[in-house]
Amino acid sequence: DKQIYNNYYYEQPSKFEFIKSMPKDYKDYYKIITTKNYLPELLTVALSTGLLVAVDEKLIIEAKIMGRKLNLSNDDKTKTFFRLFGQPIRFPTDLGSTLYFIGDGWTHIGISSSFLLYGKLFNDNRALQTASQIAESMATAGLLTQIIKHITGRTSPFRSEDGHSDKWTLFPNQIEYHKNVSAYDAFPSGHMAVTMATVTVVAENYSEYNFIWPIGWGAMTLLGFQMMNNGVHWISDYPLSLSMGYHLGKIAVKNGREQLNNTNNSFNIIPYISPNKFIGMSLIYNFK
Repeated sequence: DKQIYNNYYYEQPSKFEFIKSMPKDYKDYYKIITTKNYLPELLTVALSTGLLVAVDEKLIIEAKIMGRKLNLSNDDKTKTFFRLFGQPIRFPTDLGSTLYFIGDGWTHIGISSSFLLYGKLFNDNRALQTASQIAESMATAGLLTQIIKHITGRTSPFRSEDGHSDKWTLFPNQIEYHKNVSAYDAFPSGHMAVTMATVTVVAENYSEYNFIWPIGWGAMTLLGFQMMNNGVHWISDYPLSLSMGYHLGKIAVKNGREQLNNTNNSFNIIPYISPNKFIGMSLIYNFK
């Protein structure tokens, strides 16, 4: 059954739709980044990355100094509390690791699960689609950043030889990569890309709540600072991550809902099923 929110149709997502949609998402993303309209953004990302690379080492030092003044640990203090199917389940133990945990996959799985639970309890297709789209954009952004990491081979700040020196190893030996992941996987930031994708999905689906983007940008600012403070990322790792996360989030939303086909200055009478199963008709007039 279709439900209407903010001039969009929402249907319940099919089982594992977030996985089945990935190939189409990458196809749509390729179409975006190969058009002339994307060129200004491409130049902005490339220029900002290059300029930030030039000041990366200095900004890492400043971030660590500020972190110490704020009593934020320079180390990742997340700890494994238990294991699930052999995988460590880690949670923060102090303020610094809490800020770092903003970008952790478990945080975004938790957000997605919350929308899923709400959608199931209240038969809300928008919430169900939001849950599916977060999972979808997490998967696409996460996989794409991993591919680029395996190509660029950038050393994380805390693994650099003197604690600050930047090092890139293009197309690193993949055996060595997996033996010393943090020596090669700084660029781009998967944490930042996934966080941007999640914020984009929620903000797009719930556009009537104007506070979502300010909260999202605030969270990403804190995350970005802490990843520099604990030496996981350089600031120049972020521009590409933000761009990818935004577009992949938008693509997931676009493919997960259908805009009402309104014509200018016209009435539309549409069958309507509310979240509580009330059946009726929706009358929509477009003033544009």
